[in-house]
Amino acid sequence: MADALISVLVEKLGSMALERIEEEVRLVLDVKKEIEEFTGNLEAIQAVLEDAEQRQVKDASVRNWLDKLKEVSYKMVDVVDEWNSESLKQQVEKQEREGPEGGKALAIQKQKKKKKKKKKKINKDKHISFNT
Repeated sequence: MADALISVLVEKLGSMALERIEEEVRLVLDVKKEIEEFTGNLEAIQAVLEDAEQRQVKDASVRNWLDKLKEVSYKMVDVVDEWNSESLKQQVEKQEREGPEGGKALAIQKQKKKKKKKKKKINKDKHISFNT
């Protein structure tokens, strides 16, 4: 009975972990796809800008458009910088949760178990010496 229950729990936990991993992979792949599309758009914009820079000398409206576009591009750079900063912040937070601190917590748990074993052994030895 207990084996069946444990088996069901292990299967359920495995299924949940697999779902979580699949979700994370989908998110990563979606971001990569969006970055590729974004990069392609930026390359197209760059080609238009190069043409417009040559035409701005003769056309005041093109010059005005380029000035406005520069302002927007600075804002876009700010947004991308904020996104990168937030991404790095989340990575650091994840490492702090799972990284060295997680290892320290595991080491502390092992030390506690060793101490308990030593206490049990000492208590057992005391019990044996009093009975003899």
